[in-house]
Amino acid sequence: MELSVYIQRVGDLAASRQFGVTERTASSWRRMERAPSPQIALRIVEASEGLIDWKGIYQPYARYRLRQAARVRGDGKMGSSKVLNT
Repeated sequence: MELSVYIQRVGDLAASRQFGVTERTASSWRRMERAPSPQIALRIVEASEGLIDWKGIYQPYARYRLRQAARVRGDGKMGSSKVLNT
């Protein structure tokens, strides 16, 4: 499951308590303003008992950032699909 979807379902406050972060941090992950550090990502995977995995944390964030960069460039290109599918 994607981290942002999980947080949207349980709420920012519940997710922040479950993962040991501030509510604002959980909110920023839900809105994809930033991604968790690898250390916190491990805590998320463990606290969710595998419901959220590494791919669910970082792949949606990477795609979102690629879309944002393409909008800024105005070319609509998202980069190599090989990178996203590895």
